[in-house]
Amino acid sequence: MSILLVEDDASIAKVITAALEAEGFAVTRCDSVAERDRLLAANRYAALVTDVVLTDGDGIATLGPVREQWPDLPVIVLSAQNTLDTAVRASDTGAYEYFPKPF
Repeated sequence: MSILLVEDDASIAKVITAALEAEGFAVTRCDSVAERDRLLAANRYAALVTDVVLTDGDGIATLGPVREQWPDLPVIVLSAQNTLDTAVRASDTGAYEYFPKPF
């Protein structure tokens, strides 16, 4: 199974990738909303793991079309913005889970 990881911090992406690969997942990584959308359109993923603050947009604010097109795709949101508002926004978009950084 393959997971799409959208994370613009290379060190965090490396740690998450290593953990997921150790559990047997293949990981595709990108660092932008535009690349996320291109990869989702071209490939099938078991889950989407996304940061909130990305190089070209807000990972939560841009989830609407993703949820519409792939309603069964589990989405896990990661954020260094450890606020109740961020957790509520993630939940409101249908995120499966929200994890504050650092974890």
